[in-house]
Amino acid sequence: MATRDEAIQVIKRYPDYERDKRRRELELRYPFDAYSDENIGGGRAQNVRDESLENEVSRVLSDHKLIELERNKNAVESVLSQCVDKPVRTLLDRATYEIIYEFFFANNRHYDAVGLGKHLSLSRSRVYARRDAFIKAVQKELSKRDKSGTNTP
Repeated sequence: MATRDEAIQVIKRYPDYERDKRRRELELRYPFDAYSDENIGGGRAQNVRDESLENEVSRVLSDHKLIELERNKNAVESVLSQCVDKPVRTLLDRATYEIIYEFFFANNRHYDAVGLGKHLSLSRSRVYARRDAFIKAVQKELSKRDKSGTNTP
C-alpha cells in the first residue's frame, strides 16, 4: 500500500512528468558508453540483420521507471478529473483543485492556507481537510494499482 508520503511525492512530481519521461527515454535510447570503438576486429559483418531499432523500442516499452512514471501520472490525473464543478460541495470539487494547485503545482504561491480559505470562502481547517482528502484519494488510487498486480499503466 502506498504511504501518505509517497502519494505527496507523486503529486509534487506530477507537473514534471513530461520532462521526466523525455529524459528517461533519451537515457534509454542513447545510453552512456565511455568508450565504444567499432573499428576493432576488421569490418562489419555483411549479412547480419540490424535489430537496433527493435531493441531500442523494447527497452523503452519495458522500462520499469517509465511504467512507474506513467502509473503515477494516471493516478493523479484520475483524482484530478474528479475535481470538477459540482452542484453540491464535496471534498473533491473545483475548490479542491484550486487548493491542490496552490499547495503543490504553483511555482509562486499566492496564498497560504488562511488566504486560500478566504479566497474560496472556506475555513483553514476545511482547506486542510480537502487537501488531505485529495492526498488520500491519490494514495488509494496508487494502492489500487499496486493490488491489481499489473505493472503496465
